[in-house]
Amino acid sequence: MSVGSSDGCGAGADEADGAPEYVRALWIVVVLNGAMFLVGGAVAFFGRSVSVQADALDFLGDTVATGVGVVLIGAAAQVRNRVAFWQGAALGGLGLFTLGSALWRAIFAVIPAATAMGLYGVVGLIINVTSALLLLSHRDGDATARAVWLYSRNDAIGNIAVLAASGAVAWTGSRWPDVVVGATLAALFLHAAYAILRQASKEAKEILSAGAE
Repeated sequence: MSVGSSDGCGAGADEADGAPEYVRALWIVVVLNGAMFLVGGAVAFFGRSVSVQADALDFLGDTVATGVGVVLIGAAAQVRNRVAFWQGAALGGLGLFTLGSALWRAIFAVIPAATAMGLYGVVGLIINVTSALLLLSHRDGDATARAVWLYSRNDAIGNIAVLAASGAVAWTGSRWPDVVVGATLAALFLHAAYAILRQASKEAKEILSAGAE
């Protein structure tokens, strides 16, 4: 089934109609990612890591996006489309905030705690791979479902990047690997936000066209 189609079958129908396996997957992802946001927030604060901060914010975005996905199951296409715009805008906001944080760390020399980064990266990667696998078969639904998938995918990529940054920080004793990874995650957020907004715009036009017929 192609992205944004609504022929009543396939992944998109599951998401719109509330297939039990999809609902279960969403709730599991909400709980896992909410817990990791709290852990990541603590590690980012005490470990002074902008890459962990970026990944923790992505966990927050994933928690909210997935929770919204549960609430909107069965909602009208227009409602889901409007929320998809907000999801894309929120992800873009996270990207800009993370980019600003990376620039701040680049100016003010703060060397993060490599060990804390590494431990967080390992636990987060396990959680994210689990979440991504749970949502894999639902990634080709409408813009709201795709937002949930993109948040989870970004988290998994982010944890791999945090692991790489922690090793580089430990090896070099420099803040720059952390700054570079934080900026890279910011760019990933912005790219995913663009993808969500572009799809939501396309679907909005399709909804208007269908309503005019």
